[in-house]
Amino acid sequence: MRIVIADAHRVFAAALTSLLKMAGHDIVGCATDLAGAARLIEREQVDACVMDLGFAGSGPLSGIDRLVARAPRTAFVVLAESADSASLAGALAAGVRGAALKSDDFVEILRVLTGATSGRAANRVAGSAVLSLSARTALGPRSRSPRGHERAQFLTQREREALARLVRGESTTSMARSMGVRVSTARSHVDALLTKLGAHSRLEAVAYAVREGLVDVGWPTDHDDWDGDGSRAVGD
Repeated sequence: MRIVIADAHRVFAAALTSLLKMAGHDIVGCATDLAGAARLIEREQVDACVMDLGFAGSGPLSGIDRLVARAPRTAFVVLAESADSASLAGALAAGVRGAALKSDDFVEILRVLTGATSGRAANRVAGSAVLSLSARTALGPRSRSPRGHERAQFLTQREREALARLVRGESTTSMARSMGVRVSTARSHVDALLTKLGAHSRLEAVAYAVREGLVDVGWPTDHDDWDGDGSRAVGD
């Protein structure tokens, strides 16, 4: 597998590079910012990019969504410094294919990376993601906060459902199919919930919803979203 590592922490990047090479993978380069990662990905046509979730700029998800959109054939796996549920949920909404914590052992990180780039993962709907156990735990159910409830009370049932599906990383098309409505209707639900939550983007809405406990980050049970190895897949 041809991999780019994007991480501002050179020692960590060097250690990860060594371990991935020992596992038989080809590390085509390391970048310390998103612009450098984008150049490497475009030039080298890599299979995967393993990136630090927090190094992307002043905002925890600044630019990640654009980078993912520019390289649809590259599987992005984010590694987080801490179990920040809002940032992890936002990364899933941006379209990353895998997520783990830096504190996970290498075997777990490698499992997530392999799952994110496997043929089975490629056959899932776009935007699916494989999570490590610690990332899955970080995205577990949270209780509602009073402040979050104040805004959430203005959401209709359909808008709440749309918000929950955004948190799970679903696209507008997938959301419309799941909800049994037209794409334009699903888009209207999203626009309405953004307005009511005071969010300027879907990523901001996802981060707010997870942080304030507006929705439980639960996974669909009406179809098979479990990998055979026990990891959870988040559908688009």
